[in-house]
Amino acid sequence: MRRKASGSLARPYTKGELNKTVDALLHPLARVDPWFLVIDGALHGLIERNPPETVTKFVQYNLPKLIAELLRKRKSL
Repeated sequence: MRRKASGSLARPYTKGELNKTVDALLHPLARVDPWFLVIDGALHGLIERNPPETVTKFVQYNLPKLIAELLRKRKSL
């Protein structure tokens, strides 16, 4: 672990860095299978540790994409 200037231990990554990593890994996979958006939301929830905000953001950003992709796949059957 890194040490802060004060000598105390710092987290190895910030929440922002962790969120960017999750996005970089899972957003491309969501193009293959939209259920990766659910995993993306769950991981962001674990990082943020704020369930109401996580649910709100999931509904705002990922749920419309998930529904659109599922409807698109259904029409192609």
